[in-house]
Amino acid sequence: MTTKEYLGQISRLDRIIKNKLTELAQLKELSLGLSAIPKDERVQTTPNFDKIGAAYAKIDEMERKIDEMIDDYVDKKQTIISQIEKMEEETYYDLLFSRYIEKKTFEKIASDMHYSFRNTTRLHGKALNAFERKYGNLYLNKDNMS
Repeated sequence: MTTKEYLGQISRLDRIIKNKLTELAQLKELSLGLSAIPKDERVQTTPNFDKIGAAYAKIDEMERKIDEMIDDYVDKKQTIISQIEKMEEETYYDLLFSRYIEKKTFEKIASDMHYSFRNTTRLHGKALNAFERKYGNLYLNKDNMS
Protein backbone atom coordinates (compact mmCIF):
# COMPACT_ATOMS: atom_id res chain seq x y z
CA MET A 1 0.00 0.00 0.00
CA THR A 2 1.43 3.37 -0.98
CA THR A 3 1.17 6.47 1.19
CA LYS A 4 -1.47 7.93 -1.14
CA GLU A 5 -3.48 4.71 -0.93
CA TYR A 6 -3.13 4.64 2.84
CA LEU A 7 -4.35 8.22 3.23
CA GLY A 8 -7.00 7.80 0.53
CA GLN A 9 -8.57 4.71 2.05
CA ILE A 10 -10.98 6.77 4.15
CA SER A 11 -12.41 8.40 1.02
CA ARG A 12 -12.81 4.97 -0.57
CA LEU A 13 -14.50 3.55 2.52
CA ASP A 14 -16.80 6.59 2.63
CA ARG A 15 -17.88 5.96 -0.99
CA ILE A 16 -18.39 2.24 -0.36
CA ILE A 17 -20.57 2.95 2.68
CA LYS A 18 -22.66 5.46 0.73
CA ASN A 19 -23.14 2.88 -2.04
CA LYS A 20 -24.14 0.20 0.50
CA LEU A 21 -26.67 2.59 2.04
CA THR A 22 -28.14 3.16 -1.42
CA GLU A 23 -28.35 -0.63 -1.94
CA LEU A 24 -30.03 -0.99 1.44
CA ALA A 25 -32.61 1.68 0.60
CA GLN A 26 -33.37 -0.08 -2.70
CA LEU A 27 -33.74 -3.44 -0.94
CA LYS A 28 -36.11 -1.90 1.61
CA GLU A 29 -38.15 -0.35 -1.20
CA LEU A 30 -38.37 -3.69 -3.00
CA SER A 31 -39.43 -5.45 0.19
CA LEU A 32 -42.41 -3.13 0.54
CA GLY A 33 -43.83 -4.55 -2.71
CA LEU A 34 -43.61 -8.19 -1.61
CA SER A 35 -46.75 -10.15 -0.89
CA ALA A 36 -47.38 -13.64 0.35
CA ILE A 37 -48.37 -16.34 -2.15
CA PRO A 38 -52.09 -17.13 -1.95
CA LYS A 39 -52.75 -20.66 -0.60
CA ASP A 40 -55.01 -21.63 -3.50
CA GLU A 41 -52.32 -20.85 -6.12
CA ARG A 42 -50.84 -23.98 -7.71
CA VAL A 43 -47.10 -23.89 -8.34
CA GLN A 44 -44.90 -26.66 -9.79
CA THR A 45 -41.87 -25.78 -7.67
CA THR A 46 -41.77 -25.39 -3.94
CA PRO A 47 -42.75 -21.78 -3.29
CA ASN A 48 -41.08 -19.58 -0.73
CA PHE A 49 -44.00 -18.79 1.55
CA ASP A 50 -41.90 -16.44 3.66
CA LYS A 51 -40.67 -13.94 1.07
CA ILE A 52 -41.18 -11.08 3.48
CA GLY A 53 -39.20 -12.82 6.23
CA ALA A 54 -36.38 -13.65 3.82
CA ALA A 55 -36.28 -10.03 2.62
CA TYR A 56 -36.10 -8.71 6.17
CA ALA A 57 -33.33 -11.20 7.00
CA LYS A 58 -31.33 -9.84 4.05
CA ILE A 59 -32.01 -6.28 5.18
CA ASP A 60 -30.86 -7.12 8.72
CA GLU A 61 -27.69 -8.79 7.44
CA MET A 62 -26.88 -5.82 5.21
CA GLU A 63 -27.47 -3.37 8.07
CA ARG A 64 -25.04 -5.34 10.26
CA LYS A 65 -22.38 -5.30 7.53
CA ILE A 66 -22.84 -1.56 7.05
CA ASP A 67 -22.51 -1.00 10.81
CA GLU A 68 -19.21 -2.93 10.78
CA MET A 69 -17.99 -0.89 7.82
CA ILE A 70 -18.90 2.35 9.57
CA ASP A 71 -17.03 1.26 12.71
CA ASP A 72 -13.97 0.41 10.58
CA TYR A 73 -14.27 3.75 8.75
CA VAL A 74 -14.46 5.77 11.98
CA ASP A 75 -11.46 3.94 13.47
CA LYS A 76 -9.30 4.38 10.35
CA LYS A 77 -10.31 8.02 9.96
CA GLN A 78 -9.44 8.80 13.59
CA THR A 79 -6.08 7.04 13.23
CA ILE A 80 -5.21 8.95 10.06
CA ILE A 81 -6.36 12.29 11.48
CA SER A 82 -4.24 11.67 14.57
CA GLN A 83 -1.21 10.86 12.42
CA ILE A 84 -1.70 13.96 10.24
CA GLU A 85 -2.08 16.11 13.36
CA LYS A 86 1.34 14.92 14.55
CA MET A 87 3.12 16.23 11.45
CA GLU A 88 5.65 18.80 12.68
CA GLU A 89 5.58 20.94 9.51
CA GLU A 90 2.39 23.00 9.64
CA THR A 91 2.23 23.36 5.85
CA TYR A 92 2.29 19.58 5.48
CA TYR A 93 -0.42 19.23 8.10
CA ASP A 94 -2.64 21.78 6.34
CA LEU A 95 -2.11 20.23 2.95
CA LEU A 96 -2.64 16.59 4.00
CA PHE A 97 -5.68 17.44 6.11
CA SER A 98 -7.25 19.47 3.31
CA ARG A 99 -6.59 16.79 0.70
CA TYR A 100 -7.38 13.56 2.54
CA ILE A 101 -9.81 14.56 5.28
CA GLU A 102 -11.68 17.50 3.75
CA LYS A 103 -11.34 15.96 0.25
CA LYS A 104 -10.43 19.26 -1.38
CA THR A 105 -9.00 19.48 -4.89
CA PHE A 106 -5.46 20.74 -5.43
CA GLU A 107 -6.94 23.85 -7.06
CA LYS A 108 -8.97 24.65 -3.93
CA ILE A 109 -6.03 23.89 -1.62
CA ALA A 110 -3.74 26.13 -3.69
CA SER A 111 -6.29 28.94 -3.49
CA ASP A 112 -6.80 28.50 0.27
CA MET A 113 -3.07 28.38 0.98
CA HIS A 114 -2.25 31.20 -1.48
CA TYR A 115 0.16 29.01 -3.46
CA SER A 116 0.35 28.22 -7.14
CA PHE A 117 -1.08 24.90 -8.29
CA ARG A 118 2.42 23.69 -9.20
CA ASN A 119 3.84 24.65 -5.80
CA THR A 120 0.90 22.93 -4.06
CA THR A 121 1.45 19.65 -5.90
CA ARG A 122 5.20 19.87 -5.20
CA LEU A 123 4.51 20.44 -1.50
CA HIS A 124 2.03 17.56 -1.55
CA GLY A 125 4.83 15.26 -2.73
CA LYS A 126 7.08 16.50 0.06
CA ALA A 127 4.28 16.08 2.61
CA LEU A 128 3.67 12.51 1.44
CA ASN A 129 7.38 11.74 1.77
CA ALA A 130 7.50 13.23 5.27
CA PHE A 131 4.38 11.27 6.27
CA GLU A 132 5.89 8.07 4.86
CA ARG A 133 9.14 8.61 6.75
CA LYS A 134 7.19 9.08 9.96
CA TYR A 135 4.50 6.36 9.56
CA GLY A 136 5.45 4.21 6.58
CA ASN A 137 6.55 1.30 8.76
CA LEU A 138 2.88 0.92 9.84
CA TYR A 139 1.42 0.36 6.36
CA LEU A 140 4.12 -0.15 3.70
CA ASN A 141 4.52 -3.72 2.39
CA LYS A 142 1.64 -5.07 4.51
CA ASP A 143 0.16 -6.53 1.29
CA ASN A 144 3.30 -8.63 0.82
CA MET A 145 3.12 -10.04 4.35
CA SER A 146 -0.30 -11.66 3.88
